[in-house]
Amino acid sequence: MNQKQAKAELLLVLAALFWGLAFVPQKIAMAHIEPLAFNAWRFFLGGLLLLPIVYWLSSRRDVQPGEEGGATIHHRWRKCLPGGAVLGFWLFLGAALQQASLLYTTAGRAGFITGFYLLLVPVIGLSLGHKTNRWTWAGVALALFGLYWLADFSEEAQLIGDLMVFASAFVFAIQVLSADYLVHRYDALRLAAIQFLVCGLLSAIASFVVESPSLQDAADAAWPIAYMMVFSTAIAFTFQLLGQRNAAPSHATVIMSLESVFAVAAGWLFLNEMLSAKELVGCGLMLSGMVISHYGNHNGTHH
Repeated sequence: MNQKQAKAELLLVLAALFWGLAFVPQKIAMAHIEPLAFNAWRFFLGGLLLLPIVYWLSSRRDVQPGEEGGATIHHRWRKCLPGGAVLGFWLFLGAALQQASLLYTTAGRAGFITGFYLLLVPVIGLSLGHKTNRWTWAGVALALFGLYWLADFSEEAQLIGDLMVFASAFVFAIQVLSADYLVHRYDALRLAAIQFLVCGLLSAIASFVVESPSLQDAADAAWPIAYMMVFSTAIAFTFQLLGQRNAAPSHATVIMSLESVFAVAAGWLFLNEMLSAKELVGCGLMLSGMVISHYGNHNGTHH
């Protein structure tokens, strides 16, 4: 493994950690503020926070189009805007479903089910002509069995929450495939900043339509918004975009599956969320499915 790849994989581990921990402030915020309003604040402020970082990094490196493996990387804001807007739309949809689900289900369960998007990526990729193999299907089958064990069919409200998270995982899979395509053609940091600002604006519009947002609610949820804006939004998504460019895809996906483990650990540590033996089995099966799928892909293909 070369130094560039090792650095990329470290960025992805940190992104997974920040995302896993994020389910705690996300859950706490739901006692003070409505889901769409929360997303509007965290993403729009996260996007604004990223703008000076983009300019600072741009001034430190004289990046020329065509420097990355012969591909033309576009660095102008105007060129990056359409792609960033597409990512922002998918992010808005996925984040809205995920955040609303926390009104019904626990942070740990939400974190684990969200991780399912990593398995959906190669499955959805089939429709785009991406190749996959039997390991992927074995992993998906195992993870679906784990999801069945994890889902609580006796608790109707929790099941609604679990289904909302599952829907968000599907949307996040589309977002990851879109990002994977775009980061090799457009500047990753500019894409990230645009996607956050677009997501924040869409969340704000939706919040005004279906919620009753207030500044007092935002003030009451100030520290969860601050965590999400800095660590989960500006830093983690940027690390994901930068990491995806240099990490082997199979490695990247297995590393990002650690988000699920971090989420369960954070829910237990900070929110006293205890998983039953049945739920732990479900989590274990899901994690095994994620690892088998991508370990098999790594052995079956060369990156």
